[in-house]
Amino acid sequence: MTDKDYLGMWYRARARYGVDDSIHFAVIEPDSGARFDFPVRHREHDGIGGLFHLLRVWKVPEPPMPRSRQQGAPPVWRWLRRGAAETVPAPCWRDLSGAGDGGVQSAWLDAERTTALRHRARCAGVSLNTLLLLALNRAVAATLLREPVAGRWLYPVNMRGAVTRARDDMNLSSGFYLTVTPEDTPARLDQRVRKALADNRHWLYWYAAQVGRLVGQRGVDWLCGRFLRAAPHLGSFTSLGEWRLDLARAGFSPGALVTLCGPGSPNHPVSNGAMIVNGCLTLSLKLDPVLGADAALTRTCLEHWRTGLEAES
Repeated sequence: MTDKDYLGMWYRARARYGVDDSIHFAVIEPDSGARFDFPVRHREHDGIGGLFHLLRVWKVPEPPMPRSRQQGAPPVWRWLRRGAAETVPAPCWRDLSGAGDGGVQSAWLDAERTTALRHRARCAGVSLNTLLLLALNRAVAATLLREPVAGRWLYPVNMRGAVTRARDDMNLSSGFYLTVTPEDTPARLDQRVRKALADNRHWLYWYAAQVGRLVGQRGVDWLCGRFLRAAPHLGSFTSLGEWRLDLARAGFSPGALVTLCGPGSPNHPVSNGAMIVNGCLTLSLKLDPVLGADAALTRTCLEHWRTGLEAES
C-alpha cells in the first residue's frame, strides 16, 4: 500500500504549464440562489475524494464510499490488448469572440424531473450516465461546434476497491476515451460503454498514469507538456453518482444542493459535472478560455444540456 498519489503528479505537472487543477465544488441554496464555492485541488483528490474531503471538513455524516465492482486487477492479457484505434477528427469549434472567461455555470432538475429521468434510463435499459453524456454531447454540438460531428470524451471509472491506497480520498479514478456520434442512440452509446468496461480499457489508462513511479515528477512534467499539445478532444465527462447528504449539519438549508465541475484543459475544453444530491440532479459547465466563450454562451450550452435531459424525463 502506498500513500503516493501518482495521478496527482499529472495535475501538478499541468499547473506548471498554467493549467488550473481546481475541481469546482459549490453549495447552492435554490430558494435564494446563493452560491458558496469550495474549490478542491485535483492534485490531491479526484471528484469522489474531493466530496469526501469536504464532508469531513464540514463534519457531515459520510455516506458509504462508492466501490468498484472489480475486486482487483484483471490478468495483464485482459487489459493490455488494444482494439483498432478510432480515427476521430479534431473538434471544429465555432469562431467565438468572447472574453473566454465564462466561469462555472450551474443548473439543476427538481426531484420530480430527476426521478422521471432515472425512470427513463431504467425503461431504456441504459445507465443514467449514458443519458447525461449523450445530452451533453448534443448540447456542445448545437452551441459550440460548427457542425455536429463525432467527438471524444474521457469517460471516468472509479477504482476504489479494485486498487488499494493509504487514503480513500486520493486520486483513485481512471477512465477511457469514448467516441460519441451525432447518430448515437442511448442504446448504442450504452453498449459501447459496457464493451469498453468489459475490455478493461480503464486498466490500461490506470497503469499508464502510474508512470511517475519510474520517471518521477520531472518525467511526468515533460510527458504532460507533450500531451497538452496533442490532438484535442471535447472534454472529460464528470459524473459523481447519487448522494444523500445532511447538509443542514454544515449550516446550509435542508434543500441545499451540491454541484461540481472538473478543471478541464485547452485540449479537453468542455468541463462539466453532474451528480444527484438529495433527489435532485445538479449540472455544471465551464468552458476553457481557449474557446473564447463568454458567460452567456456557457449558460446557453448548459441550458441546452438541461432542457435535453428534461425532454428525456
